[in-house]
Amino acid sequence: MNLPLATAVVLAVAASVACLRVAWRWHRLRRQVRPWRPIVLLLAQPLFAGLLYLTLFPPERAVRAEAVLTVLAEGADAREAMRARGRVVALPEAPAVQGAERVPDLATALRRYPDTRALHLIGFGLPARDRDAAAGFAMEAAFPPMPRGLHALAVEEDVVAGARFAVSGRVAGADGAQVELRDPAGRLVDAVAVHEGGEFLLHAPAFAPGSAMFDLQVSDGDGVRIETADVPVRVQAAPRLRVLLLAGAPNPETRALRRWLQDAGFDVDARIALGAGMQLGDAPSITTDALARHDLLIADARAWSDLGRSGRATVLQAVDAGLGLMVRADTVLAGAALQSLQGDGLRFEGGRGTKVVRVPAPILSGDDAIHAWRGTGSDDAPIETTGQDEDIPTLTHRDWRVVGTGAVPMRFAAEGAPPGWWHARGEGRVGIWTLLDTWRLPLSGHADLHAGLWNAGLSPLVRARARDAAEIIGTRRVDERLAICTPAQDAFVLAPDGRRVALVADAAARGCAAFWPRSAGWHVLETPSERQWFHVSNKDALPGVRVAELREATLALAARPDRPALSDERVGVVHQATSAWPWFLAWLALAAALWWLERSRLGHREVGGESR
Repeated sequence: MNLPLATAVVLAVAASVACLRVAWRWHRLRRQVRPWRPIVLLLAQPLFAGLLYLTLFPPERAVRAEAVLTVLAEGADAREAMRARGRVVALPEAPAVQGAERVPDLATALRRYPDTRALHLIGFGLPARDRDAAAGFAMEAAFPPMPRGLHALAVEEDVVAGARFAVSGRVAGADGAQVELRDPAGRLVDAVAVHEGGEFLLHAPAFAPGSAMFDLQVSDGDGVRIETADVPVRVQAAPRLRVLLLAGAPNPETRALRRWLQDAGFDVDARIALGAGMQLGDAPSITTDALARHDLLIADARAWSDLGRSGRATVLQAVDAGLGLMVRADTVLAGAALQSLQGDGLRFEGGRGTKVVRVPAPILSGDDAIHAWRGTGSDDAPIETTGQDEDIPTLTHRDWRVVGTGAVPMRFAAEGAPPGWWHARGEGRVGIWTLLDTWRLPLSGHADLHAGLWNAGLSPLVRARARDAAEIIGTRRVDERLAICTPAQDAFVLAPDGRRVALVADAAARGCAAFWPRSAGWHVLETPSERQWFHVSNKDALPGVRVAELREATLALAARPDRPALSDERVGVVHQATSAWPWFLAWLALAAALWWLERSRLGHREVGGESR
């Protein structure tokens, strides 16, 4: 006798006993109760037992014929898998389930059962190995609960020495989570509290070229560590850019900007007007050939106006060819000079008044955080760490406004309006800068904030340089397939263990080559012209991110518009259990009603003016 039958027998006996009890009480007290009360109680006993049975063993529903193949993937719920009927196969990543047939991949299972028309997936999702095989089948999925922790993590790939890079991601299942980013020395660089939605954004500085491994730590609201993740960063040497700096008069802002450009490694050609036809600097004349040798031109409002219509036209022609242009709109611009900076459907207005901009203090404090962001200095010029979070000077900016679309605000964390905007023009970009006195920052000991401001303003504008970098498509994890697309011939990958893997490009796939990394760590893609580094994570790294990727990829696969629907032809019937919740709620409601009825005086006859 199986369990459902045994349970049915026990419930039937219990219902019969309950009915006999109700009938005996009715016979004994038939003069004291109304007839309808025992009738309701008698009918309720088998109904009560029947609802309890349906709660324990929900009825099954017939699913389409042709065969629904149940596929157990990684994270499959054993109880859900045990309820699956018909053909059940388990992929290599699935846990051991009694009665499931183990297969090396989904394609093998489909070859064994060629009449399969639909897939019932139980688990986190299909790996990339099996998605192509599932493309031609209708599919429904039963996903288990997601683990708490990191569900997404993204790191900037192209990091230049001297700049800061961003680390973003998403945390789930941890209310009030705290995310911290530490540098290779273990010093806290940035931290943020995760709010509703779980998204976070952190930043860190990149100093010297080379490879570095930062550490991301996630803690819950009680400070208990949930997850730790490696953040690999490859810092490239900053290209030596040529900048042409024009100023209508010497002033502290020009001096501080020129000093920062030189310290940052730019080749600076400057021309500063002194009046009466005199000037400082050795900048070349504004010609097409001279501008073609530069990557960026920075001019204040007076110098831009003094170029005249012909000079501005020459500069804008160079911008169309790729030159970057930054105009420091520190004074009101004349009509013609302002008009030349505007684009299609975009214009700048105002500029006559000034407003205050407050630069926020660093989120982190302490010597370690200051050294992590500014370095340790040298014996002759150590970094001062006392009082660095206080007395950050307020700045002022011209009250310029953008009308129309197409202008992109420059990224800056200060309150109020952004420090400037830029828009595309031809192959180059034109920017307008509104801050007037950033020189106050380095003089007050905040050279890092000054550098961050100007780096955020100039980075989008410099002339774009062509790179032959390969495109690496896929998740960079051990045993996960990568597609490496490079126009170079004779390319190969050097693994951390010293193996050299030659890449065989497929002409039918845009010249891309498949690569399966076998070891974790830094890999080097070598071509005759350059070396490109990329990091491969361990197979068990970032488990939450990995299962989230499986789930999202499977959902995208199931939602494809070209996916076939189940046909109405039936070759057999596959049964699956329905949900037990509706039956349990009905049983609970009936139990509450019976409990109330048996204890109430409803249905009793009144004898001598009192209820009996």
